[in-house]
Amino acid sequence: MTHKVVVIGAGVVGLTAALYLLEKGHDVTMVAKNIPGDIDIEYTSIFAGANWMSFAQDDEIFYQELDRPGYGYFMNLARNEPQSGVHIIPHHCYFRKSQLVNGKVPYAWYVKESFVENVRYLEKSELPSNEDEDDEFVAGVSFDTVTISTNIYLHYLLQKIYALGGTLKRKTIKHIDDAYNLHHSGEKAEIVVNCSGLLSRFLGGVEDEKSYPIRGQILLIRNSAKKQLFLTTPGFKDESLYIFPRKEGGSIVGGTFIPNQWSGVVDPELAKRMIARAKKYLPELVDPKLGNDPEIDVYRYTVGLRPGREGGPRIERVGSIIHNYGIAGSGYQASIGLSQLVVRFAEEFFNRSKL
Repeated sequence: MTHKVVVIGAGVVGLTAALYLLEKGHDVTMVAKNIPGDIDIEYTSIFAGANWMSFAQDDEIFYQELDRPGYGYFMNLARNEPQSGVHIIPHHCYFRKSQLVNGKVPYAWYVKESFVENVRYLEKSELPSNEDEDDEFVAGVSFDTVTISTNIYLHYLLQKIYALGGTLKRKTIKHIDDAYNLHHSGEKAEIVVNCSGLLSRFLGGVEDEKSYPIRGQILLIRNSAKKQLFLTTPGFKDESLYIFPRKEGGSIVGGTFIPNQWSGVVDPELAKRMIARAKKYLPELVDPKLGNDPEIDVYRYTVGLRPGREGGPRIERVGSIIHNYGIAGSGYQASIGLSQLVVRFAEEFFNRSKL
């Protein structure tokens, strides 16, 4: 049976939830301040690194279960739907001596389980050279994952939503209850799905004070590489280096993970450090033999605010409202697992309504 649903928010989490609800046969209207194509610090999804690399620890089963479905989903898109903007690429993660735990390398759960494809432990010769640093690299691992070109993928989701009869309204709402009256049919929605991300802190009827921003500064560059990279940067709190080459060429370089900072102003000194690190640890980015410029060619310096939340994401149903926000920097990789939960909560509500 078809039910009327309004989804608040058109970031990757909201778009994916709307798509999954449409695929279940429901009549969905999306309501959002920002939509695919917008460049706004509040529209986090456009600035994301957008790969699959679960942050869940060994004992964080709930977060593992959120991330697991996304891996197969995105690998399948890369192989079968080139219009999605997703492509498969090897990821290299490097570990420093200071990261060892009781003398052992803290490999992630998905590596130890061989959940991801083509896991390979790197030889010493394959680790970055850091002879000028005290904290040497002692280990590394490679596995196949994806990079998602955010602007392409968000539009891909939106087109799938339109193809299934979903609608989108560009509108700012002040109170969550207003959403019930915004269904495209003119009739009242039966259920509202709140995917407003960081804006849940200010949305009337929600005003979640546990929500907070996690500031990330990134560089978008024209240089391309043949692998993803992640490593820590000793001596700089809240900084790390990640480089994710995009399908259409070019790469995204990060970054920072600074909690409770709202500033959207680019830090020029940080940008210089990011450029220097990119050249040092992934020299193929400036290798003319690979078609790259001999310098890092930055075409955009930007800042985004990830939607953090104390205690983790809020994914629950309260009456006829499903809350689905606060996933921090895991929006893309967790979007499938989150949407599966949204569908489950919605079906439970509709089934109980029949009784």
